[in-house]
Amino acid sequence: MAYSQAQILTEAPREIQARSTLRQHITAGIVAGQIAGLIMAAIMMLVFTIFLGKGPLYPVQVIGSFVFGDEALGGFHLPALLTGLVLHQLGPSLFWGAVFGLLTYYLKVQSGPTLTILAVISGLLSQAIDVNILLPFAMTALHGHNIWAEQVPAFWSWAAHFVFGLGLLVYPRVFNRLAGRSS
Repeated sequence: MAYSQAQILTEAPREIQARSTLRQHITAGIVAGQIAGLIMAAIMMLVFTIFLGKGPLYPVQVIGSFVFGDEALGGFHLPALLTGLVLHQLGPSLFWGAVFGLLTYYLKVQSGPTLTILAVISGLLSQAIDVNILLPFAMTALHGHNIWAEQVPAFWSWAAHFVFGLGLLVYPRVFNRLAGRSS
């Protein structure tokens, strides 16, 4: 779109500012998603250790089983552990954090009960879409069975994704910190 000289002085800066603000929201969402993903992983490590009788690294190896299959679960498997961490943080945690940032921008939500509801819904949607729809298809196609569903009880999977949603509540602090640096 071509701008007249007057539009360049008035409208273009607003458009640039809007894009910048959207970028700030998405960036803050991505950072919040990374933090929420690590919180979720830590909680799952505790759950697997305390309630499920497995080692604390086991849930991350289950994620790594996406690449390595059943081999990832036969004792300590460093490649599966590292792959699981990378997959979790650079896959769903990054994606759902970006979606959350996008939603906060378009819904103009920065704090309060609405942010909490949005965060929890985002976490539960990540379970519903990723774990209940995408993962069964992908795991079965790659390995002939759904390793995640076999290794992670549904209750704990839903609970972990609820925790992920609650972890997204770091978003306002992240946003303010990032906005403070860029001002």
